[in-house]
Amino acid sequence: MQAKTDRAVYVVTGTTLLTFLIANRVGTIWILYPNVLIAVVLFVYCILQTDEDVSLLSSSVIFGLATVLTYVPMDWLFSRKARLIFYLRSDFLANVTTPIGIILNWVVFATLAAYCYQRLATVSQTRFAQASETPRLGVMGAATLAASLTGIGAAIGSVVIYALGASHLWVWNSAQVDHIPQIASVPVFVPLAFLLTFLLCPYFFGVTGGFLREQHTGIAGIRCGIFIGALQFLGFLLFYAWK
Repeated sequence: MQAKTDRAVYVVTGTTLLTFLIANRVGTIWILYPNVLIAVVLFVYCILQTDEDVSLLSSSVIFGLATVLTYVPMDWLFSRKARLIFYLRSDFLANVTTPIGIILNWVVFATLAAYCYQRLATVSQTRFAQASETPRLGVMGAATLAASLTGIGAAIGSVVIYALGASHLWVWNSAQVDHIPQIASVPVFVPLAFLLTFLLCPYFFGVTGGFLREQHTGIAGIRCGIFIGALQFLGFLLFYAWK
């Protein structure tokens, strides 16, 4: 079953990149919906399979929903009050401070990140636990490695996705604050916030048999949404004060 869920995650990752590449060329937000539809179909298909290993994917979906529902009110603060980001296209559905198509794709992003962390932690836990003389340290080592790889992937992915959407979907730093370093038109505090947030995955999820008490994935998602929003906003304020 893990092979099926892994393949589904690979396909959704590929379609997500392709979708934002097309959106960059076409300049419409409607093109984001097919990616969400593909993700829903593949994830639901995998979750409905009768195999206990599918719990990683189902818990990742819960994490993605909780993360985004927590983050959306913060995005209202960023876009409407701080003018940290301005969205260029309206949705054919209502805009809840952010076009619905973008919000739904955020759920896909968070789900992919959660699955990546949990899958890497599961795979590496056996090796770390066997190699370590102290089992609890081995478990924490596996979680730390998984979080590091997930954080790096999330940081790189945020630069790619936000850079692809910068031409037609949104504008970062619409308040025109000077002296904000950028990576491919994306303010540097954005990938840093993603990196630092997902480095905290062991804290969000907890570690079975480790020092941190295991948490429900909904609670983990709420923690993640709070942290990523707070880190982005604090990064913006840091550069704003520097000005």
